[in-house]
Amino acid sequence: MRVTGKVTGLDPLKKQIALFPKEVQRPMDKLLIQEVRTLAVESARITLPFGLTDKPFKKLAARIKADINRIFKRADNLGTAFKQLEAADPALAREYWRADKNGEPEKARRILRKLCAKAGIPIGAIRPDLHKNARTARYGRVPDSAKTLAVISKGEALDRYITKVQRQIGAVKAGWIAAAKSLGGTVRGIPRWANTGAHKTSQGTAVVKRGDKGANIELQNQVSYAPEACNDAQLRQAERRARTRLQNAMAEKLKAMAARAFRQGK
Repeated sequence: MRVTGKVTGLDPLKKQIALFPKEVQRPMDKLLIQEVRTLAVESARITLPFGLTDKPFKKLAARIKADINRIFKRADNLGTAFKQLEAADPALAREYWRADKNGEPEKARRILRKLCAKAGIPIGAIRPDLHKNARTARYGRVPDSAKTLAVISKGEALDRYITKVQRQIGAVKAGWIAAAKSLGGTVRGIPRWANTGAHKTSQGTAVVKRGDKGANIELQNQVSYAPEACNDAQLRQAERRARTRLQNAMAEKLKAMAARAFRQGK
Protein backbone atom coordinates (compact mmCIF):
# COMPACT_ATOMS: atom_id res chain seq x y z
CA MET A 1 0.00 0.00 0.00
CA ARG A 2 1.28 3.46 -0.83
CA VAL A 3 0.75 6.88 0.66
CA THR A 4 1.51 9.67 -1.75
CA GLY A 5 2.31 13.33 -1.68
CA LYS A 6 2.41 15.43 -4.82
CA VAL A 7 3.60 18.80 -5.95
CA THR A 8 1.89 19.31 -9.26
CA GLY A 9 0.90 22.91 -8.66
CA LEU A 10 2.46 24.50 -11.68
CA ASP A 11 -0.96 25.26 -13.16
CA PRO A 12 -0.85 29.08 -12.99
CA LEU A 13 2.70 29.15 -14.39
CA LYS A 14 2.89 26.00 -16.48
CA LYS A 15 1.66 27.51 -19.72
CA GLN A 16 3.95 30.50 -19.34
CA ILE A 17 6.98 28.34 -18.56
CA ALA A 18 6.28 26.11 -21.56
CA LEU A 19 6.75 29.14 -23.81
CA PHE A 20 10.27 29.68 -22.54
CA PRO A 21 13.32 27.80 -23.89
CA LYS A 22 14.82 24.82 -22.10
CA GLU A 23 17.42 27.08 -20.50
CA VAL A 24 14.61 28.64 -18.50
CA GLN A 25 12.70 25.43 -17.83
CA ARG A 26 15.71 23.69 -16.27
CA PRO A 27 15.99 26.10 -13.30
CA MET A 28 12.25 25.66 -12.76
CA ASP A 29 12.69 21.89 -12.59
CA LYS A 30 15.37 22.41 -9.95
CA LEU A 31 12.98 24.53 -7.90
CA LEU A 32 10.37 21.79 -8.21
CA ILE A 33 12.78 19.11 -6.98
CA GLN A 34 13.86 21.33 -4.09
CA GLU A 35 10.25 21.93 -3.06
CA VAL A 36 9.31 18.27 -3.29
CA ARG A 37 12.28 17.38 -1.10
CA THR A 38 10.99 19.91 1.43
CA LEU A 39 7.51 18.39 1.17
CA ALA A 40 8.92 14.93 1.91
CA VAL A 41 10.54 16.21 5.10
CA GLU A 42 7.34 17.99 6.12
CA SER A 43 5.38 14.78 5.45
CA ALA A 44 7.79 12.97 7.76
CA ARG A 45 7.26 15.65 10.42
CA ILE A 46 3.44 15.30 10.41
CA THR A 47 3.56 11.49 10.37
CA LEU A 48 3.01 9.77 13.72
CA PRO A 49 4.60 10.36 16.14
CA PHE A 50 4.36 14.07 15.31
CA GLY A 51 7.63 15.94 15.10
CA LEU A 52 11.27 15.41 14.19
CA THR A 53 12.97 15.79 17.57
CA ASP A 54 13.89 13.25 20.23
CA LYS A 55 10.93 14.28 22.40
CA PRO A 56 8.18 12.40 20.46
CA PHE A 57 10.43 9.34 20.23
CA LYS A 58 11.02 9.20 23.99
CA LYS A 59 7.34 9.82 24.70
CA LEU A 60 6.16 7.05 22.38
CA ALA A 61 8.86 4.65 23.56
CA ALA A 62 7.61 5.08 27.14
CA ARG A 63 4.01 4.50 26.03
CA ILE A 64 4.96 1.35 24.16
CA LYS A 65 6.73 0.00 27.24
CA ALA A 66 3.71 0.77 29.43
CA ASP A 67 1.30 -0.80 26.91
CA ILE A 68 3.27 -4.03 26.64
CA ASN A 69 3.80 -4.29 30.40
CA ARG A 70 0.05 -3.85 30.84
CA ILE A 71 -0.79 -7.06 28.96
CA PHE A 72 2.39 -9.13 29.44
CA LYS A 73 3.59 -9.88 32.99
CA ARG A 74 6.87 -11.43 34.03
CA ALA A 75 6.57 -14.73 35.84
CA ASP A 76 8.87 -13.35 38.56
CA ASN A 77 6.86 -10.13 38.89
CA LEU A 78 3.15 -10.78 38.34
CA GLY A 79 1.93 -7.44 39.63
CA THR A 80 -1.77 -6.90 38.91
CA ALA A 81 -1.97 -10.28 37.14
CA PHE A 82 -2.01 -11.96 40.55
CA LYS A 83 -5.55 -10.69 41.15
CA GLN A 84 -6.74 -12.39 37.95
CA LEU A 85 -5.07 -15.62 39.01
CA GLU A 86 -6.44 -15.34 42.53
CA ALA A 87 -9.96 -14.89 41.17
CA ALA A 88 -9.62 -18.17 39.25
CA ASP A 89 -8.59 -20.21 42.32
CA PRO A 90 -8.04 -18.37 45.65
CA ALA A 91 -6.70 -21.44 47.47
CA LEU A 92 -4.17 -22.30 44.76
CA ALA A 93 -3.14 -18.64 44.59
CA ARG A 94 -2.37 -18.66 48.31
CA GLU A 95 -0.34 -21.86 47.84
CA TYR A 96 1.65 -20.18 45.07
CA TRP A 97 2.24 -17.12 47.22
CA ARG A 98 3.60 -19.23 50.09
CA ALA A 99 5.91 -21.23 47.80
CA ASP A 100 7.25 -18.04 46.27
CA LYS A 101 7.86 -16.37 49.64
CA ASN A 102 9.44 -19.51 51.12
CA GLY A 103 12.06 -19.67 48.36
CA GLU A 104 10.67 -22.73 46.55
CA PRO A 105 10.97 -21.62 42.88
CA GLU A 106 10.29 -25.00 41.28
CA LYS A 107 7.13 -25.55 43.33
CA ALA A 108 6.04 -21.96 42.66
CA ARG A 109 6.51 -22.42 38.90
CA ARG A 110 4.43 -25.61 38.86
CA ILE A 111 1.61 -23.95 40.79
CA LEU A 112 1.80 -20.86 38.58
CA ARG A 113 1.26 -22.97 35.47
CA LYS A 114 -1.81 -24.52 37.05
CA LEU A 115 -3.10 -21.09 38.06
CA CYS A 116 -2.59 -19.70 34.54
CA ALA A 117 -4.43 -22.66 33.03
CA LYS A 118 -7.39 -22.09 35.35
CA ALA A 119 -7.42 -18.36 34.61
CA GLY A 120 -7.13 -18.93 30.86
CA ILE A 121 -3.89 -16.97 30.68
CA PRO A 122 -1.12 -18.51 28.56
CA ILE A 123 2.33 -18.76 30.12
CA GLY A 124 5.58 -19.13 28.23
CA ALA A 125 7.12 -17.22 25.35
CA ILE A 126 6.17 -13.81 23.94
CA ARG A 127 2.99 -13.78 21.82
CA PRO A 128 3.23 -10.81 19.41
CA ASP A 129 -0.22 -11.68 18.04
CA LEU A 130 -1.76 -10.96 21.44
CA HIS A 131 -0.10 -7.56 21.50
CA LYS A 132 -1.26 -6.78 17.97
CA ASN A 133 -4.88 -7.74 18.73
CA ALA A 134 -4.84 -5.71 21.96
CA ARG A 135 -3.98 -2.45 20.19
CA THR A 136 -7.57 -1.26 19.85
CA ALA A 137 -7.29 2.23 21.33
CA ARG A 138 -6.52 5.46 19.46
CA TYR A 139 -3.21 5.54 17.60
CA GLY A 140 -2.89 1.78 17.98
CA ARG A 141 -2.41 1.87 21.72
CA VAL A 142 -3.44 -0.74 24.26
CA PRO A 143 -6.44 0.49 26.32
CA ASP A 144 -5.72 1.45 29.92
CA SER A 145 -8.40 -1.04 31.00
CA ALA A 146 -6.67 -4.00 29.29
CA LYS A 147 -6.01 -7.01 31.50
CA THR A 148 -3.11 -9.44 31.52
CA LEU A 149 -3.10 -11.54 28.35
CA ALA A 150 0.00 -13.65 28.99
CA VAL A 151 2.61 -14.44 31.62
CA ILE A 152 6.14 -14.47 30.22
CA SER A 153 8.45 -17.12 31.64
CA LYS A 154 11.67 -15.20 31.02
CA GLY A 155 11.75 -11.54 31.92
CA GLU A 156 14.71 -10.90 29.59
CA ALA A 157 12.58 -12.04 26.65
CA LEU A 158 9.97 -9.44 27.55
CA ASP A 159 12.65 -6.73 27.75
CA ARG A 160 13.98 -7.73 24.33
CA TYR A 161 10.50 -7.64 22.81
CA ILE A 162 9.85 -4.15 24.16
CA THR A 163 13.14 -2.93 22.69
CA LYS A 164 12.32 -4.53 19.34
CA VAL A 165 8.95 -2.78 19.12
CA GLN A 166 10.47 0.55 20.19
CA ARG A 167 13.00 0.29 17.37
CA GLN A 168 10.14 0.40 14.87
CA ILE A 169 9.32 3.98 15.89
CA GLY A 170 9.96 6.28 12.95
CA ALA A 171 9.85 3.62 10.23
CA VAL A 172 7.10 5.42 8.30
CA LYS A 173 8.89 8.74 8.66
CA ALA A 174 11.98 7.09 7.19
CA GLY A 175 9.88 6.12 4.16
CA TRP A 176 9.35 9.81 3.41
CA ILE A 177 13.04 10.56 3.98
CA ALA A 178 13.97 7.75 1.58
CA ALA A 179 11.74 9.42 -1.03
CA ALA A 180 13.46 12.76 -0.40
CA LYS A 181 16.91 11.20 -0.76
CA SER A 182 15.95 9.54 -4.03
CA LEU A 183 15.78 13.06 -5.54
CA GLY A 184 19.45 13.62 -4.76
CA GLY A 185 20.92 16.40 -2.72
CA THR A 186 21.22 16.54 1.05
CA VAL A 187 18.45 16.02 3.60
CA ARG A 188 19.51 17.64 6.87
CA GLY A 189 18.12 17.84 10.38
CA ILE A 190 16.60 14.35 10.56
CA PRO A 191 17.12 12.50 13.87
CA ARG A 192 18.50 8.98 13.59
CA TRP A 193 15.32 7.31 14.88
CA ALA A 194 13.37 8.75 11.91
CA ASN A 195 16.08 8.35 9.27
CA THR A 196 16.89 5.62 6.76
CA GLY A 197 20.00 4.54 8.69
CA ALA A 198 17.83 3.18 11.51
CA HIS A 199 15.19 1.78 9.15
CA LYS A 200 17.00 0.24 6.21
CA THR A 201 13.86 -1.57 5.00
CA SER A 202 11.77 1.63 4.84
CA GLN A 203 11.29 2.43 1.19
CA GLY A 204 10.08 5.58 -0.51
CA THR A 205 10.34 6.90 -4.04
CA ALA A 206 9.87 10.11 -5.98
CA VAL A 207 8.38 9.53 -9.40
CA VAL A 208 9.34 12.32 -11.81
CA LYS A 209 7.04 12.85 -14.78
CA ARG A 210 8.06 15.30 -17.49
CA GLY A 211 5.84 16.67 -20.22
CA ASP A 212 5.46 19.55 -22.64
CA LYS A 213 4.10 21.73 -19.85
CA GLY A 214 6.86 21.03 -17.38
CA ALA A 215 7.42 18.37 -14.73
CA ASN A 216 5.61 17.04 -11.70
CA ILE A 217 6.80 14.72 -8.99
CA GLU A 218 4.86 12.24 -6.89
CA LEU A 219 6.23 11.07 -3.56
CA GLN A 220 5.44 7.50 -2.57
CA ASN A 221 5.88 6.11 0.95
CA GLN A 222 6.03 2.36 0.48
CA VAL A 223 6.07 1.29 4.13
CA SER A 224 3.16 -1.18 4.37
CA TYR A 225 1.47 0.44 7.37
CA ALA A 226 2.06 4.06 6.30
CA PRO A 227 -1.70 4.77 5.94
CA GLU A 228 -2.14 4.09 9.66
CA ALA A 229 0.53 6.65 10.61
CA CYS A 230 -0.33 9.36 8.09
CA ASN A 231 -3.26 11.74 8.27
CA ASP A 232 -4.53 12.27 4.73
CA ALA A 233 -5.99 15.70 5.46
CA GLN A 234 -2.69 16.93 6.88
CA LEU A 235 -0.79 15.56 3.89
CA ARG A 236 -3.10 17.42 1.52
CA GLN A 237 -2.58 20.63 3.53
CA ALA A 238 1.18 20.14 3.27
CA GLU A 239 0.82 19.72 -0.49
CA ARG A 240 -1.10 22.98 -0.77
CA ARG A 241 1.56 24.83 1.22
CA ALA A 242 4.26 23.33 -0.99
CA ARG A 243 2.33 24.34 -4.11
CA THR A 244 2.10 27.94 -2.91
CA ARG A 245 5.80 28.06 -2.03
CA LEU A 246 6.69 26.63 -5.43
CA GLN A 247 4.57 29.12 -7.33
CA ASN A 248 6.07 32.04 -5.40
CA ALA A 249 9.62 30.74 -5.89
CA MET A 250 9.04 30.30 -9.62
CA ALA A 251 7.60 33.77 -9.96
CA GLU A 252 10.63 35.24 -8.15
CA LYS A 253 12.99 33.18 -10.29
CA LEU A 254 11.37 34.42 -13.49
CA LYS A 255 11.64 38.01 -12.28
CA ALA A 256 15.32 37.55 -11.45
CA MET A 257 16.06 35.95 -14.81
CA ALA A 258 14.18 38.66 -16.67
CA ALA A 259 16.05 41.37 -14.75
CA ARG A 260 19.38 39.73 -15.52
CA ALA A 261 18.52 39.41 -19.22
CA PHE A 262 17.51 43.09 -19.28
CA ARG A 263 20.82 44.17 -17.72
CA GLN A 264 22.81 42.04 -20.14
CA GLY A 265 20.88 43.51 -23.08
CA LYS A 266 21.82 47.09 -22.24
